[in-house]
Amino acid sequence: MRANSMFRVCVRIRKRLPIQACSFLLLCFAFSTPVFGTTWDEPWHKDVVAKADSFGLYQAVSSTSRHAVFRKVQTFAGAATEESVEVDGFYGLTLMSTSSISPGIDGDWDETFRSGSRYYLFLKKAPTGKTWKIATPTTGFASIQTSGKVVATYRISLHQATVDPKIYELTQTCIFVRLHGSDKCSPEAYKYIDDQVSVAAPTMSGNVPPDQVDRFFTQHAALETAYLAGYPLPLEILSKFLANAYIHIQISGVRALSVSNLKDRNQLLMTFVMDRMKDPVARVIAVRMIREVNARDLKDQVITYLPNASSEETGLGMNIMDPRVGTVFPSSVKEALTQLVAEWK
Repeated sequence: MRANSMFRVCVRIRKRLPIQACSFLLLCFAFSTPVFGTTWDEPWHKDVVAKADSFGLYQAVSSTSRHAVFRKVQTFAGAATEESVEVDGFYGLTLMSTSSISPGIDGDWDETFRSGSRYYLFLKKAPTGKTWKIATPTTGFASIQTSGKVVATYRISLHQATVDPKIYELTQTCIFVRLHGSDKCSPEAYKYIDDQVSVAAPTMSGNVPPDQVDRFFTQHAALETAYLAGYPLPLEILSKFLANAYIHIQISGVRALSVSNLKDRNQLLMTFVMDRMKDPVARVIAVRMIREVNARDLKDQVITYLPNASSEETGLGMNIMDPRVGTVFPSSVKEALTQLVAEWK
């Protein structure tokens, strides 16, 4: 089962992502990965794009376990690459553990990059200047499925959605240019965000119809692009996403809230953290947003609340079989706040 069908199963059958249900988590992985001898801290999409030199569409020509050759179709942002691009390494790989049996990166690029198929790549020029690198073995690229949809990452590769290629190109180009210093995106990108968030959020429980699943994906792309591109949305728009019962809608809503220009933005983030009706993973993300915007005006409130903070286990959704199991993420809301207080001292 490939990424798009896996995530469709994920969003249709559960209201939220249970951290300890390993059999269910296996369905939510974007790629069917073998047992890896090495684990790493998977970078978030913001870091993947910010550190890349180029974003474009390529067709795979050939690949081995650790090397791939592509033909350029189109460059959308950043540096123009050669017509033939060789990829042989990683620019965002932070190793967390290695196996004495298999100390290297056990790549599977001959399966990931199939000859003749097209992929969107975020590329960084290698120091030698002859080849290029992607972020990690599991992120920094997006495949186009036989359905024509793109398996898209806007948050982290553990949380993916499927969108139309034109939407992917529009939003990811916007994200790239903003993270690389441009003052603004194209008017079409902002219109896409506004159009998508203006309609009601889907109800992701029970037997969700296809049109609601598609709406979830398009709104996910819009909200995450708003966050990554620093596009502020009004509270009357954000409120319906923050109040939604589904974990991934809550997360996208609170990330978009962090780039709003609301006077009480910081307090709204803290209120979300303290709301035990919200998903604990989304609340940890809210703590990360407080840290990201450096909301030190909340310091006394955070310290006062900390003894009562939830210790319920949280996580991004992975198991021991996945090499991304090394990804660093607070184990609870209490741990996230404890780390924040320690940084602020």
